[in-house]
Amino acid sequence: MVRLYLCMGPNCRSRGAVELRMALEQALWQHGLLDRVECISSGCQDRCQIGPNLLLQPGGRRWHGVTLQQIGVLVAVLADAGV
Repeated sequence: MVRLYLCMGPNCRSRGAVELRMALEQALWQHGLLDRVECISSGCQDRCQIGPNLLLQPGGRRWHGVTLQQIGVLVAVLADAGV
């Protein structure tokens, strides 16, 4: 199973991480990926100045400064990659 860890530390929360989590779950559902991709709220990822932060495991790919506009594109890339 692929896991997306979305930082829910105080800095990322203040930059919209809660709304990002909801949008991420919705986009995963729309692309039929909920059975293969798990979205997990994580603690602080120690990159507070460039958050909200998202980590893909396995692989260790990171995204910083994630916005609501990027969620659909990010999930579409995962779907195209055969996740």
